[in-house]
Amino acid sequence: MKWINIFMLSVLFQPCLQVMLTTTAEQTSYQAESGGSVIMGCRFFPLSQHPYEDLTVSWHWTSQARSREVYQMEKGQELNSSQHSDFRGRTRLLIKLIQDGWAKLQVTRLRINDSGTYQCKIGTTNGADYKDIKLSVTAPFKKVNKDIVKSGKEGELVLTCQSEGYPKSKVTWEDNHRQELNASTTVVVTEDGLFRVTTQIRVESSQKNNYTCSFNSSGSSRSFFIPEDTQQQKGNQRKVAVIIAAVGAIIRLALIGLLIVLIHLHKKGFGKNIEPDGASRTRRIFKLPESTSNSRAEQV
Repeated sequence: MKWINIFMLSVLFQPCLQVMLTTTAEQTSYQAESGGSVIMGCRFFPLSQHPYEDLTVSWHWTSQARSREVYQMEKGQELNSSQHSDFRGRTRLLIKLIQDGWAKLQVTRLRINDSGTYQCKIGTTNGADYKDIKLSVTAPFKKVNKDIVKSGKEGELVLTCQSEGYPKSKVTWEDNHRQELNASTTVVVTEDGLFRVTTQIRVESSQKNNYTCSFNSSGSSRSFFIPEDTQQQKGNQRKVAVIIAAVGAIIRLALIGLLIVLIHLHKKGFGKNIEPDGASRTRRIFKLPESTSNSRAEQV
């Protein structure tokens, strides 16, 4: 009797279990680099007999009580009117995967402020469900620029390292003895939301040593070799000075040549016979030949 009751209950509730839509996230979190792309996915089950016509897919970005529409599709039609401008032209749904039960969203040209929680909502004739997925967009400190300048103090150099990235990175300085050095570091935020880190140390120009600045979050670093780098810098400065002097000399020669040509043309123009105003006027009035008008002009 007990087994009969169980069987009857399973038969009674089986249709309800079949129509319940469930959604699962392919991954609960993703990490990608700024400027790149990412594909985030959620899977839904069961599939409808008409997977495109009966399906509604929406992706929303949320962060600190703010919400923005990333993507919207209803009954197989993409709706862009309510899409937030930050995502316009950068998102697409992998349509072909819908028939396999996947709602995968691709976001391209990633920005730092794309980081946050993305909510994938699925709706069919079998019901509706959603899942939250976290995205973290980073920008490693890859390129480190270095510079060497003389300070106002005699025999002292200022070594500078600068790089941009996200999130903010700690910078350490070491000499060739692996001794950590004190540095002056400043951080500003760029328009792209990156951290521009500038760090400096002061060293003696006469002391032979190697110095390395390291951005700990990415492992990127640059090294200074003193005094070799200062000698190379002086050589580069001399090369630049020679190039500037050569360009200046070429410009001066060109101007002198142009001036000589203008003087020559000017002299050539004054060598022509120029008629006095009276003779010219007389010849025009009486329509006389040139020789006649000249002679009459002389008589006058």
